[in-house]
Amino acid sequence: MSTGESIAAPVEVEDLDPSELGTKEHWERAYRRETANFLENPSDEGVIWFEESDAETQILRYLSTLPLSSREGASFLDVGTGNGHLLFSLLDDEDEDAGYSGIMVGVDYSPASIELCRKIAGSRGLDEGGGGGNVCWKVCDVIRDDLEAMEWVPEGGFEVVLDKGTFDAISLSEETLDDGRRVVDGYAPNVAGVVKKGGWLVVTSCNWTEEELRRRIEGAGVGLAFYGRVSYPSFTFGGRKGSAVCTVAFRRE
Repeated sequence: MSTGESIAAPVEVEDLDPSELGTKEHWERAYRRETANFLENPSDEGVIWFEESDAETQILRYLSTLPLSSREGASFLDVGTGNGHLLFSLLDDEDEDAGYSGIMVGVDYSPASIELCRKIAGSRGLDEGGGGGNVCWKVCDVIRDDLEAMEWVPEGGFEVVLDKGTFDAISLSEETLDDGRRVVDGYAPNVAGVVKKGGWLVVTSCNWTEEELRRRIEGAGVGLAFYGRVSYPSFTFGGRKGSAVCTVAFRRE
């Protein structure tokens, strides 16, 4: 694990071209389809993002290295939870004697996503508030909504905020903030407010390199500093070394 590394002098990071993957309509259709598939076949819980990189396993292993308060007391927020698979994996973590069991909240701006999460949770016997902790699913837009005002945010914020692909999707939106900037520029300021002081934001991306993520998030000047990274298998192309996915952890100072 690396800590305290500085980034080079700030430079402009170009926005990604807008895509259908950055629209709410796309995700509503996708999760309505996944819900229908799940109701027909309960073993089909939907797409697991970055499954080809075994990202969830790597993220869980990385979380086990963080100096969390405890496995029973740590609080987690999963932004853009999708089908909730990452939170379910936290509950079922087999790398330790038991999974995590503190406060867990999954949020998504797609109501169809939250409906799917609740149906999967019910099939697993994890009704909201169950699972050995306070597990719940909420419709929430992490860009448009005032996260700090939400009643489900624990006092002081979450110890860990997880993002597996959501920053990627937001980066593909052509929507703008009131000041005309792309909505991706509102991500770090809004999310930072619900990360507990001394807590972590852990972002997994396939659209951005580690350096680009750091310039976007650490460089936003909202108190999120680079803390460490997950190591994935790398490849070399055109004389440059990289990987298909990166996971970067930021700690709130």
